[in-house]
Amino acid sequence: MQLVQTVSQRQVMQMGGQMLQSLSILGMSSDDLSDHLAEQAESNPFLRYRPPAAFAARGGESFDAVAAVAADRPSLMAHVAEQIELAFDDPADHMLALRFAEALEPTGWLGLGVETLALQAGVPQARAEAVLTRLQGFEPTGLFARSLAECLTLQAREADILTWEVEMLLANLDLLAEGRTAELADLCDCEPSDIPDIAAQIRGLDPKPGLAFDHVPAAVFPPDLIATRGPGGWTVELNRATTPTITVQEDGLTESVADLAARKARRKALAEARALALAIERRGDTLLRTAAVLVARQGAFLDSGPARLTPLTLEDVATELGVHASTVSRAVSGRMIQTPTRALPLRAFFSRPVSTAAGAPAISRDRALGFVEEAVRREDPKNPLSDDAIVALAERSGLQLARRTVAKYRSTLGLASSYERRRRALAG
Repeated sequence: MQLVQTVSQRQVMQMGGQMLQSLSILGMSSDDLSDHLAEQAESNPFLRYRPPAAFAARGGESFDAVAAVAADRPSLMAHVAEQIELAFDDPADHMLALRFAEALEPTGWLGLGVETLALQAGVPQARAEAVLTRLQGFEPTGLFARSLAECLTLQAREADILTWEVEMLLANLDLLAEGRTAELADLCDCEPSDIPDIAAQIRGLDPKPGLAFDHVPAAVFPPDLIATRGPGGWTVELNRATTPTITVQEDGLTESVADLAARKARRKALAEARALALAIERRGDTLLRTAAVLVARQGAFLDSGPARLTPLTLEDVATELGVHASTVSRAVSGRMIQTPTRALPLRAFFSRPVSTAAGAPAISRDRALGFVEEAVRREDPKNPLSDDAIVALAERSGLQLARRTVAKYRSTLGLASSYERRRRALAG
């Protein structure tokens, strides 16, 4: 065997120290950044630190604290809170939904009973049950379940495998765990040899959907940005009251220090102070540019609500800004923007596209939700639209929606089945 040496060239992009520092600072919340700058100022004689003015008013009326809790980071709480922002317009139901979210265990199941949560919120249990029904339509399916059986039942219905036999098996999981197949077969009206085949249908379901997220409590802090509506449209600006500041005191550098090592150390400290100040400036610029794109692209959402969201992804914003999608992700993670009506997480401005008919323009998931809601609102109450009828209506409008998708969206919106809607209309 003969060994041959070859020489080749390749280009590898490596981040310099300043770029890494800028990206790290971009991802920090105002609270974390404030702590970081305070530490740097203690060790660097050229830095002067001033904490954000808004931190002194934390918990006051200057920002939407509940919404801030809802979207600090991509945790389980943040994930469901973003969906709550889109699904609940009524303030009372919105607050009740957040109470349910706070009661979630890391598994994604509810840690408190509906009756207890209703008592805590001071609302009738029927209203709490109605809010829970809408929450159980959130993604991923299985969140807000009160038991393992309910979690798997929700997922089986979503997967369109909830036959009567599967439903009976899920209602008697204790018998399945104990291997009492004869009793299960009697309940399912089948042969004992059929039970393994029925059980196989639920093996792909996720008994603990919440474990896919970080279960970390979110910090409460004011929004980083402010959006206002003027005669010329929407504008956005940084919330200076939430941003810690530093100043570089360059007059502290004296070349009269005799010790060469001391002079080098002081020059290094000054260079680090300047680099830190530049990173803070870049952070503010990136936040502002990102928010400006979001507000410009989603002005209809700010004007009219989630039903007017247009499809928008991290990659779309990154392309417009000329940066990498990971930079946009850092810029929006945990960021809040104050609007004239409430504070919103920046991630609420993004919406996944829903597949449509060939040649039809893409629409957002929220627009599809709005379509289902509008179809039911306009229907004849005594002859309500079935899910299949809504699918056909959507197709005529250029939307391709599966029946189970319509059923899920209807559940998310808190709308009963066509049978139940017709029964209520005739009874009324």
